[in-house]
Amino acid sequence: MKRTLFVLLAAAFVAAPALADQALAQKKNCMACHAVEKKIVGPAYKDVAKKYAGKDMAAKLAAKVKQGGSGVWGAIPMPANPQVSDAEATQLVTWVLSLK
Repeated sequence: MKRTLFVLLAAAFVAAPALADQALAQKKNCMACHAVEKKIVGPAYKDVAKKYAGKDMAAKLAAKVKQGGSGVWGAIPMPANPQVSDAEATQLVTWVLSLK
């Protein structure tokens, strides 16, 4: 019984950061155009993680979160998101790149 409880608590602590980062993405309106598993207006976050796997792109992608960008994922540009701080942009990108 104690072991089961420990495993459940450990799983909750591991899952908590991922849920917190998804909550931040929802709070900052990222999820209006993106989803974890499927393309909406912008690419699925798992597709972003796959494209940039093994590449040192976190700083560049965090800048794109704040400043916007175009041409990488199609004709529709990603608008700038000035309400996202530098720390939040880094947190969001780290979460996206961790998705498998």
